[in-house]
This record gives sequence, C-alpha cells and structure tokens, in this order.
Amino acid sequence: MSSVPDNNNVEYLELTSDSLAAQRSHRRLLLDLEVRKRAATIDVPTLPGDVRDALRGRGEPVRLFGEDLAAIRDRLRAVVARWEIWSEKLREEKGGEEGGLDDIAMPPPPPSSSSSPRPMAQSGDGGGMAYEEVTETTYTRASMELIEARRTMCIYSLERSRRRLEVERQRRRGMVRWTRGKKRARLFDRELDDDDEGNADGLYNDAGLKEESMLVKKLDEDCERMYKSIRNHALEGSQYGDVRPLSAVCTSSVSSARGDIDDSTKAPKLIATGGWSGGIKIWNGGDDHCIGSNGEDPTTPGTAPLDLMGAKNVVHEDRIMSIAMRPYCSSITSFEPSSMVATASIDLSAKLFMIKLNEEGNTGDAMDVENLNTNDSKLRYKIVECAHLKGHAARLCSVAFHPTGKYVATTSFDHTWRLWDVEYSSSASGGKELLLQDGHAREVYGVGFHPDGSLVATTDFGGVVQCWDLRTGKSACHFLGHAKRVLCSEFSPNGFQLATAGDDGTIKIWDLRRRRSSASIPAHTNLITQLKFAHSSSSQNGEFLASSSFDGTGKIWSTRDWKLLSVLEGHDGKVMGIDVLDGPCCGIVTCGYDKTLKLWQ
Repeated sequence: MSSVPDNNNVEYLELTSDSLAAQRSHRRLLLDLEVRKRAATIDVPTLPGDVRDALRGRGEPVRLFGEDLAAIRDRLRAVVARWEIWSEKLREEKGGEEGGLDDIAMPPPPPSSSSSPRPMAQSGDGGGMAYEEVTETTYTRASMELIEARRTMCIYSLERSRRRLEVERQRRRGMVRWTRGKKRARLFDRELDDDDEGNADGLYNDAGLKEESMLVKKLDEDCERMYKSIRNHALEGSQYGDVRPLSAVCTSSVSSARGDIDDSTKAPKLIATGGWSGGIKIWNGGDDHCIGSNGEDPTTPGTAPLDLMGAKNVVHEDRIMSIAMRPYCSSITSFEPSSMVATASIDLSAKLFMIKLNEEGNTGDAMDVENLNTNDSKLRYKIVECAHLKGHAARLCSVAFHPTGKYVATTSFDHTWRLWDVEYSSSASGGKELLLQDGHAREVYGVGFHPDGSLVATTDFGGVVQCWDLRTGKSACHFLGHAKRVLCSEFSPNGFQLATAGDDGTIKIWDLRRRRSSASIPAHTNLITQLKFAHSSSSQNGEFLASSSFDGTGKIWSTRDWKLLSVLEGHDGKVMGIDVLDGPCCGIVTCGYDKTLKLWQ
C-alpha cells in the first residue's frame, strides 16, 4: 500500500502546443467525417433558386468558383449537417458531457422557412437556441388546363383499368379451373361468390368452365410458340442509319379507345430513330406500313423492312437523347391518318413532329441515307415540326407519350420532369406546359407511363424510382434498391409490375401491389440503356421483356419466370436503344453506337 501514490500529491502537466494542435486536428477530422455522413441523409431543396435562398439565409456564398449545381447542393447539405452537429454538441455540453464545442465554429442561424430548422426556445444561459427540423410537403394551385387534363386522364384510366381487371379475373378463374380441376375450382370459387351457382352464366356453368379453361390453354400454347420463335431470333436486316451514332429508337403501337387493343395488324408499322447528328428518320417496320388520308391502304408498291420512309436531317442543335412515337388511337373501324414523334435533346428543348403521307412520294429507288436532302420529296412520309417545347433549365434525357396520346412527359438534368399538352401544341406555335414537378434530389433521367394512364414512373441518378399519381398530383410510392444511377423505367402491360434498370447492369422488377421488389435480374455486364415490354395485343400479351446495354448485346427475357430467352449479338460496340414491333412475328429493333439500325426476328 505504501507504493500507491497519494492523489493529493499527483501533479498534472499541461499538454504542449504541438500536442494540443494535433488533438484539435484530430477532432476536426472526426467532425468532417461526421458531417459527410450526416450530409448524405439530409434532404435539401431541388430548384436552383431555392438552393440559393437557403445559402443566402445561412450567410454562405451562393456559388464558389468551379461549382456546378450538384456541388452547390452538396455544399448546402454540408452546411445544414454542420449546424445540426453544432446543436447536438451544444446540448451535450449543457448536459455536462464534453462535446468539443471549442473546435466547432458556430454556423450562421438558418432561415425561417418551412423546409429548414426553426428555433424552439432560447436557452437561459445565453448559450444559443435549440432548433427542430420541420419537413412539410408543399402544393401549388393547379391551372384550369391541368385540372382538365387530370379529369381526362382519370376517366381514361378508370375505363382502361376496369377492362384490364375484367380480363385478368377471367384468366385467373380459368387458371384455377385448369390447374386444380373442376371440383377444386368449385370450392375455391364458392368462397368468392356463393350466388352464381344457380346462374346460367355463373362460374359453375359447364360452358363457362370450358370457355375459360380453353382460354388459359390457348394462352399457354401461344406463349410456348412465341418463346420457341424468340429463341430462334436471328438478324433479319441491318441498315446504315446516320453519319453519327444512333442514340434512340422507337416503334409504333396501338392504343384502343375501346379497351381491347387487338388492332395491331391494321396499323402501319413504323420505326423512328434519332441520332447524335440531331436528325430523325422513319423506317419501314413491316407490312401494312402505309395508310391514306381516308384510313385505307393506298395503292403503292410494297417496301422491304428497314427501307427509309421519311427523314428530317436537322431538327435539334445538339444530340437527340430520346425519341417516342405517339400510339395510334383506334376507333371502331379505322386509325388516325397521321402519327406524331417527340424528341428530347441536349439543347434544352423537346420537339413534336407530325408524320404525314407524302402524296408525291416514291419508294421505287433506294435512298442514300448520308446524302439525303431534307427537302427530298421521294420519300413516302414527310416530317413536319408542329411544336417546340421549351422550359427546362438543363439538358433533357427522356421523353414519353401518355397512353391517350394527348400528353407527353420530359425529364431533365434540372431535377424536374414536366408534362405537356400535345393537342394544344398541335394548334399553336409553342407547346403548353401543364405541370412542372420537382421532388427528385438528383438529375431525373428515365420516364414511363402506366398502361392505364394513371401513373408515371421517373428515375434519377440517386438510385430512386418515384411513382406519381397523375390524377391527383401526389407521389404514390417510391422504390430504393439500385446501387447506382437508374436510367430507364417501363411498366408491364399487366398493370402491376414495373421494370427499372441502370448503371449497375441489373433489372429490378417491382410489385406495385406489395410495393417491394419481386425479382432482381443480373442482366448485363455494363449499364442498361433501355427496357421494353412486349405489347399488350393478343399476339404478344406482354410475355417478354427486351433490354439493351453498353456491353454490346440486346437480350430478351421471359416475364413468367424472368429467364433468358435470347441474346442478340451483332452490333460493333454499345447498343443504345431497343424496341419491340407489334405483331405475331415479335420483331426486335436495336440501334447502336456503330451507326446502324438492326432488325431481329
């Protein structure tokens, strides 16, 4: 016990200046690390104006030398994170804990806004104020045009969903009876409806049983034949498409006003491409490619697939990033005599073009794609610009038509997506912007509409997939799961599945009913550029999914078990886009960095 020193005789020595400096440096490093971790979890305003106001309110410079918009928002996150950490250290110091507050400079007070911290009460010892985080969702008053558009989309989506669900219920009843037998099906159906047993048209009627069972059998047989055909897909044709790489491709589709989309064989099959040269071209996608002004086929000689049908060489000042074709809206007996194409470009604008029949056109001779004059009258179709959509503050990424064909959506690097009125654009010199929607923290890239027209899915560089309800303007749900940027989104024709893909080379299938991932497909070894489901017509029934990638391949996947059906190899380099031709042949078109357009079937 004599060797134990007395605490009263212990002498404490002060640290040297070098030790104190090293200790402060270590604390600052820990603080910077904590600020970075905290900043990654903080939401800040999206629009550049709101970001500038937030920085001014905190006494920070609006922009430093060499900063872009993303760097400014990251700096705002760091400022907010430093303020939160300072407040926590202050509370710890008041509670008697050593918080290291001397090493942290007090940040300027935050501005008084609904999306920033606001003071709760001032402390009694003059040490400062405690702040609470207030997060509110802000709504703006909709214009009359937007309200009318929401009403139109609501009526359209309710009718489409009703018809789709009727078909789905019929197929499910047939599947139960086909797989479990009549007795098991009677017990299963009695739980659903006990009142149909005495009805001649009820679930237990032998005629209804046979009809629904045969429907499911026919669907399975058609699917087997389709998959067998897809496994044998080979290169049907290749066409030199532009003087610079082709960046986007799309095909014509049918959107029926009656709900049964089964008129694909009557519609003209067209292919539209856009490239880095800023021009668009229209190609023949197969038979029945041309219709007259009265809806009947004109008496002109047929053309081979991938023959050039129309061209306009200079439509944008910079590269075209995306192209979409308005679906043909069918009535009882005929289709519209003209179609519309939308393009999105790096030049901060989107454009709409009408594809009209050229009465003076002649397709007897082959056309030189590279030296084609924009005013050449030899082509079957002429392309006429009808609207120039301006408003985005940064480069555009994607464009898509609403199933009604009346509206078009665009996404941009300005962290927003916008909805435009197509019919207004057709009758005026400029497009009518209906909706400017923010809500993404990073650049918005992919966009896709639900087949019923009720939802739209947008993706961003932060790996977030956001689903918006077009009828109410609210966010329906969001999905997280991609490791990197998400570049494309596509709804399945069945109405309850959403496919997304991006930089991580993975295709994720999201179940909208359960609001979670139902499948994850390691599809490609490089980023995926585009996804396309099979059409909802009776010949395809949404039975496969096509994908393209920078790894130089296109792939086709079964939507029943998400297994690989076919690999399309033939491009010399990156595959920039892919789409599906409607019809029983299940043709696939791809465009690539090698400036070629290829047809597989």
